Amino acid sequence: MPHLQKCVFVDDLLAVTVLSCLGAIFVLVPPFNETFLRIPIALSLFFFVPGYAFISALFPGNKEISGIERFTLSVGFSLVLTVFDGFLISLLPWGYRPAPIVISILGITTFFSILAIFTRKLKDESEQFSFSLKKFTKSIQSDEVDEGPEEPEEITSPTEIRRFHKSKSKVKAKGLKYPSIKEKGAESRKKPLPPEIEKALVIALIGSIIISSAMLAYAKITREKETFTMLYLLGPDGKAEGYPNESFINVPVNVTVGIENHELQNINYILQMKVDEEVIQELNVPLKDGEVWQKNMTYTRHSLKNDRSKLEFALFKEDLGYFSYRSVHLYLDNNNTFSHLADEKYTDASSLPVIKNGEMESSELWNFTSNTEYITGSYVSGSGINSSLAYRISSSYNGSLSDYPGQYGEISQNITCDEDTMAVLSAYVTDNFNLTSKEESQLKYVAINGDTAWSDGVSEAEGWQHLEVPIALQAGENNLTFGLMQVPGEIVPVDVFWDRISLKPLSELSAYISETNTVETVPPTSSMLELPAFTTNKIFTVSWNGTDDISGIAYYSIDSSTDGVNWDTWISKTTDNSSSFTGKDNQTYYFRSKAVDRAGNEEPEHPGPDTQTQIYTGAPRVMLDITPNPCKTATTFHVTYPVPLQSAVCQVTRDGFESESCELKSLDNVTWTGNFIIRAGDHFYVEAVCTDIFGNTVSAFDELFVDRSILNFTIELTPKTIDKGDLDINVTPSTTLKSRPSVSVSGSPKVNVTYLTYSDGSYYYKARIKSELNEGEHKVSVDGYDLESEKITGNATFVVEHSG
Repeated sequence: MPHLQKCVFVDDLLAVTVLSCLGAIFVLVPPFNETFLRIPIALSLFFFVPGYAFISALFPGNKEISGIERFTLSVGFSLVLTVFDGFLISLLPWGYRPAPIVISILGITTFFSILAIFTRKLKDESEQFSFSLKKFTKSIQSDEVDEGPEEPEEITSPTEIRRFHKSKSKVKAKGLKYPSIKEKGAESRKKPLPPEIEKALVIALIGSIIISSAMLAYAKITREKETFTMLYLLGPDGKAEGYPNESFINVPVNVTVGIENHELQNINYILQMKVDEEVIQELNVPLKDGEVWQKNMTYTRHSLKNDRSKLEFALFKEDLGYFSYRSVHLYLDNNNTFSHLADEKYTDASSLPVIKNGEMESSELWNFTSNTEYITGSYVSGSGINSSLAYRISSSYNGSLSDYPGQYGEISQNITCDEDTMAVLSAYVTDNFNLTSKEESQLKYVAINGDTAWSDGVSEAEGWQHLEVPIALQAGENNLTFGLMQVPGEIVPVDVFWDRISLKPLSELSAYISETNTVETVPPTSSMLELPAFTTNKIFTVSWNGTDDISGIAYYSIDSSTDGVNWDTWISKTTDNSSSFTGKDNQTYYFRSKAVDRAGNEEPEHPGPDTQTQIYTGAPRVMLDITPNPCKTATTFHVTYPVPLQSAVCQVTRDGFESESCELKSLDNVTWTGNFIIRAGDHFYVEAVCTDIFGNTVSAFDELFVDRSILNFTIELTPKTIDKGDLDINVTPSTTLKSRPSVSVSGSPKVNVTYLTYSDGSYYYKARIKSELNEGEHKVSVDGYDLESEKITGNATFVVEHSG
């Protein structure tokens, strides 16, 4: 095995390899293959690079051939290698194409470059090929072989003789003798190239040219004519420009499709027009060799689509396959406005057919069909969008479904159109699916003449969905279908409800429709701003506001009432947020609001008023109550007034004496109370003097009488005879007390007594009678103290009788 040396110079081999890689990029890869560098790099790839790598592998030494000879041979052998390479590739399945040619030349260059590295390693480092631009220039000028390096100024070691490579290694060997100056001068003299080598080179060049010419002639004679098919699109005026780029509802998009057959045989083509991968038209186009076919093809969009669509024309040879033979396409921006549809048939609702029983208020006119016993259909009361009738499609199947195309249940109805038109199909649908994810194996769907116009998987907590689907109706009979579909997967029981199905003019399509052809169904909320409890003006301002997160509020309706129960419409469909109201004296007015959003959702009616106010322009009557009256030693004054008061004072006057003031107190400024102790006298006049918040002073009058009998309690027991349960105790003192009286019930075990409330001068209690209490008569004792701290007592009896 030969001893391999270090390869001291590989830069030239790396350069040609990199140049061949650049050739592949600038010939095959866009956009590089469209730049001005494509031609020079491609020429170097075909006329120099592979031949240089081949000559480098063939002549690895530095003294074998000169630079001009290496360059000349590189060009000549590049031609030979390129011709042979092209001939071989033409015999392979890939054919004579740019990609296989460039890639094969890249492979040839890489192979010979690697081989050149090994052939150089077989030579001593001082004999390996290296490159010097200065030496190459002299070689061209002298056309001789440089047999040795120029004489150095100073010789320090044998390795310094090597000047034309980049090795910086030092060679140290014992016993070597330095050559004499005379010997070096002899070696450095230029010697003429031997005639044999010159003759061989000339023969080689001539032979390469002859071979290349022969190969080119052979390729020209034997090459088969190229076969291909042209598929193209033409815009207006038959030019490859001005293609449509936008799609409108119900507006045709026209484009001319052309096919040219250059396959050297008759071909039966199949042309498909697709929109977003959906085939909408398919044509068989048989063409003879050299025949041209052109046809104006039309695509009309009848449904809403967002973003843009891909209009594709796919061409197949003989049979349909997974991949098309040729394909061209356009991208169309979908414009969902309807301003261009101004015909009466798109705006007049009376021209549209009527869907019978669309409100589902009767139990007829819809036909139900199903392909399984597990799915049934029926009208259900109280389940509609307004708690009315709805149509329910119910599935009881629970388990895994594997059969295709699956199970379905649907309702349908046929409607008749006088002419082709478009309309908006409006419907409401909901389901009772109660799991936490969307169930894609069960679908709600709408179909028009057998084509699905809308579908959605059943889902949790979606509530009622309002569909608005633009549909195309054909002249004559059309079939509308609404159903539940179950496809292979896990199935759980579910009910789907359909309600309020109708057709609307295309011009009434909601501006707030979503990508799924559903309109917002969440109603807005509104309320009246709070009014003061009282107002002194007969004309006052009433204000309201509301919120709607998606479409926004379209208008409000405001109701008014004088009793809070019976309502009248005050303002209808207003976009304002306030208005002036005119009322009458001493009348209370109630108000409530109702909002409707831009998607058509109505807010439910408020069950009660949002706010109220009373017009107060006069002096309403003050209510004065004296309890107890007659009284023993004390009583309580109660004053009520329809508006808040600043103060309330009772003036108590005894016949022949000056008035005595009793100041009243209040927690809400509407109800005022105060206690009064009678020192002497049996008859008094009481005047309640009240000052309201507006500064008006109003009075009320009453009389107070004194009962000189003994102080006591009036005690009422209900029932008088009891087995067990609650005994109601009502205690009414004959005078005003300092605090509520204490109540006790005799018997064993002890009876618990609970205080309930105080009302109209009476105290209310409840005693819990248990079955353990002994039978017989029991006493209820009451103790209290009047305002002078004088004790008052009283008692009453009841009977306990246990049944059984």
